[in-house]
Amino acid sequence: MYDLTIEQVRELRKIGACMICGSTDSGFESGVFAIDHCHESSVVRGALCQPCNLMLGNAKDNIDVLLAAIKYLTKDHESEPWNQGPSRSDVMREREDSRLTARLGQVSKELNKSEMRVKELEATLAAVDEDVQVAARRRARDANAVESFIAAHISPCPSGRPPLPVSEIRKAWATWAGGAPCPVTSMADALYKLGGTQGRSSKGRHWVGIALIPPAGEEKPTSEGLLRHTDSVADEEGDTGSGVAELPHDVTERP
Repeated sequence: MYDLTIEQVRELRKIGACMICGSTDSGFESGVFAIDHCHESSVVRGALCQPCNLMLGNAKDNIDVLLAAIKYLTKDHESEPWNQGPSRSDVMREREDSRLTARLGQVSKELNKSEMRVKELEATLAAVDEDVQVAARRRARDANAVESFIAAHISPCPSGRPPLPVSEIRKAWATWAGGAPCPVTSMADALYKLGGTQGRSSKGRHWVGIALIPPAGEEKPTSEGLLRHTDSVADEEGDTGSGVAELPHDVTERP
């Protein structure tokens, strides 16, 4: 290719390193160094590795270009204006810090909102628990009043006796309780426990198995003292209503 003899090629092949950089790695897959030559005179100059061979080829063997490259490499580049001020890594680090700080602030706000919501839920649960306790005390108070009324005015009776209308029980309660509304649910539960059975006819609702027995030969017991007592309990619980809870007038038929 370059008009070399076999002996001349063998001499080139004896060169085991690049004649510019001294690398023993040719950079070629074959492992053989490139034969460098002058493009004007075709004189073979020696053996080079691939990077150095490309360097001369890209410079087009121009000595001025190569000397300028040496001058360029030996120059103090730290004084260049683009190397003044913070480095790119510093700028990117500062941006990342700002982003993380903003995210942390957002998370803190969300955490504060969650904590406030938890406190609101805790307050709501406390209020509900207090309401449940008040309702339980009211139910117990109503149950005690109903038991006192039943003990004085109602007793079991044979099933063959005429049914007792619900309206009669309400009238008796109104007289006994001084006009206070009857706690229907508590009354129905107590009458079921007493052995009564609730039914319905064309004349309305009634009870079978119980009888209304006013006290004979003695003054009817009144609930004035009981109602005063339940009103005082209601005031302690923050209840401004009557001593006995007002419930619907109709007794719900037990399934």
